[in-house]
Amino acid sequence: MQILFPTSTAPSINLTENGGRLINAYAEKAPEGSRSAVIYRRAPGCDFTFTAGVSAPRGHLRVGTILYIVNGATCYSVTKSGTTYTVTALSGTVGGSGRVYMARNMRAPTPQVLILQSDGINQISGTSVIAFSDPDLPSPNSLTFLGGYFFWTTADGRCFASDLNDTNVNANNYVTAETQPDGLLRGIPFRRDLMLMGTSSTEFWTNAGNATGFPFSLGPVIPYGLWGQYAVAGFELDFTGPLIWVANDGKVYQLNGYSPSLISTPHIERMIEAITDRNELRASVYIAAGHQCWVLQSNSWTLVYDLSTGNWHERASYGLKSWRMEFGVNAFNEWLVFDEANGNVYRMNDRSKREATTAITASPLVMELWSTQQHSFPLRTPVVYSAFDFVTGVGLDRGISPIETTPKVSISWSDDGAMTFGNALLKDLGTQGEFKTIDIWRTGITKRVGRQWKIQISDPVEASFLGGSMFDKSPL
Repeated sequence: MQILFPTSTAPSINLTENGGRLINAYAEKAPEGSRSAVIYRRAPGCDFTFTAGVSAPRGHLRVGTILYIVNGATCYSVTKSGTTYTVTALSGTVGGSGRVYMARNMRAPTPQVLILQSDGINQISGTSVIAFSDPDLPSPNSLTFLGGYFFWTTADGRCFASDLNDTNVNANNYVTAETQPDGLLRGIPFRRDLMLMGTSSTEFWTNAGNATGFPFSLGPVIPYGLWGQYAVAGFELDFTGPLIWVANDGKVYQLNGYSPSLISTPHIERMIEAITDRNELRASVYIAAGHQCWVLQSNSWTLVYDLSTGNWHERASYGLKSWRMEFGVNAFNEWLVFDEANGNVYRMNDRSKREATTAITASPLVMELWSTQQHSFPLRTPVVYSAFDFVTGVGLDRGISPIETTPKVSISWSDDGAMTFGNALLKDLGTQGEFKTIDIWRTGITKRVGRQWKIQISDPVEASFLGGSMFDKSPL
């Protein structure tokens, strides 16, 4: 019997219902003629680059060759020359708490940069952060930029526009999203449109060059709103995938033209529905090894939709239930992510087999695969022999001993629907160039719910898995 492993993770909120899981691992189509249709690989690791602050990150913005980062009450500017990052704290303070929105315009030669925070608005002026206000602007809940204009949305459904390439706001330069009486949560710039996202609908506004009043004109409207303010991503600079968001119905959609396409599954939707604070859900993006990844995080789980494969996988940092990285941004020709607990910033790196790698320390990046629940309900089946197809000989002769020189894989199994797994068996993946067979004999009789296998690799080597089989008698 072939041991089936999912190509898309299916954790479920009820553990014993899971349909197999991919944690820090993803399924990739195997090369034509390979001995398997798919290859399971470890998710990309990340390498330390620099530190900007000591608190949780609040937001960031790339302006040309400068990356601005708000951490705590301080805004930092970051530049890079060669392999050296220069981090400079700007004078002045960023008020409020929680996440911020940052936007820039195209004023030449120096763009204007605004920061919207919970207590008001700040502006970056040279090497300082100063207060900003405009008497014609009410209390906004989001800030963005498109086509020469700053845009602010308000909870009562209005969107205000600045003057062209300026921060000044005219009291008449606003529109009210009135297709649905739902107010606005977020303004999103996507391609040539400004998306005004409410709790029940989304309106697309296009730059019509209106000579007076609001510069954009209303276009298509879709009856899909936004679940929470931070549950949308895909509009970021240099991300080549589509916009993806959690809509007001608790489902995840991908935007195709002006039409939403459902990409979530029922078990993912149940996980979303279980979140009580809608702003706990945060979306972000990154690209690694050609894979465009959209990330959805809560405090207790992280799901990744791989646009290159159309499948989902999970991410979890070592010792945590969710991924500790957030705020993906492309800067200095690399995708950077921010540690949720401090000011450390890391580079996504498919060649890195650990997480948060520095010259001093690194956390294991544990690749974990759960098979589907193999069963012939209600029959019980003896499992005499099981074989697992790995690419072996992946140790490094000059690597760190023993985790790189003699890497191992941990294999365990559950006969109670993944409620418990037995003691794991460690099998050698082989030193450099060494061929190994990874077989397990006499693992007993399954119970009524069948058997589920778990594979884990924490050693930082290239890990490639192609499948497995189990037999009720010896095939040899």
